[in-house]
Amino acid sequence: MAHLKNQRSQTQEFEAGPWRIAMKKSHILKSECEKSLAAGCPSQGEMCSVCRYRHELKLPDLPEMVFPDSELSLQHETGVGIRFVALDALKCVDTRSDPLKVAVAKKWESTRAEGLKMVKEVIKPFDWTFTTTYNGTLFSTNKDSSFKVEETSERIDYERLKQQEKIFFYDEAILYEDELADNGTSVLSVKIRVMASGFFILLRFFLRVDGVVVRLFDTRIHHQAGTDFLLREYSTKEAKLSEISLPTSILTDPNQLNERLPATQVCTQKLVIPAT
Repeated sequence: MAHLKNQRSQTQEFEAGPWRIAMKKSHILKSECEKSLAAGCPSQGEMCSVCRYRHELKLPDLPEMVFPDSELSLQHETGVGIRFVALDALKCVDTRSDPLKVAVAKKWESTRAEGLKMVKEVIKPFDWTFTTTYNGTLFSTNKDSSFKVEETSERIDYERLKQQEKIFFYDEAILYEDELADNGTSVLSVKIRVMASGFFILLRFFLRVDGVVVRLFDTRIHHQAGTDFLLREYSTKEAKLSEISLPTSILTDPNQLNERLPATQVCTQKLVIPAT
């Protein structure tokens, strides 16, 4: 029986059978060392969130809004689990090249001087849209057990998920967001719902660069109660705005956009839970 275990201002914890689920929500990452140290926190010892991000990431810049301690975490009684955090997601951003620079410069050359200036002023090329291929972080608190990850032809049963069912727990959080100098939006979010039949997670990266491109990178995870595995589906959808004709109301709504963009990649993995 799923039940609410604890609710505080920043954290909700929930138990569903053998699973412990926690959703933490945090403040926005500050721009300077949280310990007010001019040189930042030393690499040895406990670092503040700001210094930890600077130390672990190779990005020359960060999204305008990063929620460093926001996290969705699910742990099975065997010790294996999966979590979703901004730091690990940003580690998947391209730090060596700017995939959209040419397309953006061409589009903004005569219409968006400020946006073009932003692109040209990037000292070190990197993916300033913060596009990430992140699909979650697997972990285990038991050194003798871990998920077995297998490619599979099995698919998530979306028809079953559409059936009316009582939701015992639901929550969502933004991990990071950037408005791309007022030229679009880049946002990574995660949401979960728990029912008697299991749970469903959606991790979504949504990108819109005005006049240039829209992009959806989704990771969906479904666990059916009573089974010994999770299905993790990763899909990508993308379109150049010069090649599609959609109203602004759809281009700014990732849920509607998802129904209209063709998938460019879909792959599914089975995360097998170790035997107890």
